[in-house]
Parts: sequence; structure tokens; C-alpha cells
Amino acid sequence: MLLVFLIPTIYAGFKWGLPPINHFLDSDNCEGCVEDAQPSMALSDLTMDRFEKLRWGELGAKLVLGSLEVSSIARYAVPGIIPPGLLELRVEFEEELVRLSALVVAEEFPELPKLDEIIGLLPDTMAVAMQGIIAPLDQGHFTLIVNRLWMAKIPIPASLIPPILTAFGREGRRALPRNALLIPKPDVIESVFIRSDSLFLFASPEREEHARDEDG
Repeated sequence: MLLVFLIPTIYAGFKWGLPPINHFLDSDNCEGCVEDAQPSMALSDLTMDRFEKLRWGELGAKLVLGSLEVSSIARYAVPGIIPPGLLELRVEFEEELVRLSALVVAEEFPELPKLDEIIGLLPDTMAVAMQGIIAPLDQGHFTLIVNRLWMAKIPIPASLIPPILTAFGREGRRALPRNALLIPKPDVIESVFIRSDSLFLFASPEREEHARDEDG
């Protein structure tokens, strides 16, 4: 579930292209989306348009995204990328940290470990939040290292983070820490980092060549 929160969504946008941009969208619409302080399809479309410009070298080598833009992409950019049972996904950035939150329908994730002693009776729908950092893993991947997790607003012991991530669909190689998520690295992106409340994406010098290859 959590692998689709950040860079995988960006990767999907580059790999499969952009959804149609509504003909009525312009920069004024984007300002309205920000003022509403809610993720929206309009903001997702406009942000994906900026990705496409970065891909083709029309936006310089850097793209800076705020939490509303990333949250909008995750919710609306690629239909079906968020699994059933995950609602109201939200991504936030603070200093070097990534904060992820959502409402989770418990019955959609039957492999969740027994949490009765911590949470009590597991509610049908509960708030889940996690905090972590993005770090490079190898030439083709980043990793999101999860260091804190809350379920129903209750802190979960660090020892239970790995089995909970597994229940949410964690996959990875042996070198991946058990409390981390594997994130595919798009060919057009060289590095990412978080500063203050924004996600910074830096394109590789060969991005235009990769973009042409993908488009055939």
C-alpha cells in the first residue's frame, strides 16, 4: 500500500504518460486549489504537466513540489494505483521527514498483526500515520525508512513496524531494511531530497534521451 505514496506515483506518471488535462485549467485554477488546502484532480493534472516539462527539459533541472501537489498526484494521477481500503491519503513534508497519513479499512488488510493489547478492539476504519526519511539505496532505487508509526493515533512499538509494513504490501530485496519500503527510481530522476515543507526532484542530464526512448 505504502509503496505508491511518493516516488512510485511519479514513476507511473513518467512511464505511462499524463492523464488528460481538463480544458478549463490554468494557473488561476491552481491557486484556487492551494487556497482550498485540499488535494484535487485539477492540481494533480497541473502538477503532472510540470513533470512532463521537466522530462523534456522545459523546466530546468529541478522540480519543487509541496505536500498538496504530491497528495493530489497520489490520489488522482494514475487510476488504480492506490489499493482498495486506503482512503484520504495525505503526504506532508517537514524538515527532512516524510509524514504519510490515511484512513485504512481494516478488513482489507487481514494480515495485520494482533494489536489488541495496544489498540484494543480494532476499529473498522482507523487513522494510520507514519514518519520516515527518503534515502538512496542503489542505482535504480530509493528507500523510505519508516521510524515511527501510529494506528488509531496510538504509537506502535518499533518491533511491530516491519510486520505491519508487510501486511500493507511491502516488497523488497534482502538488502532492504525490514522497516523500509523500496521505491523505484525513474531514469529521468537523478536525486531527491526534502527541505522544509517541500520535495525537491533533480533530473539527470540524460532525461531527454530517456524520455524519447520511452515514447518509442
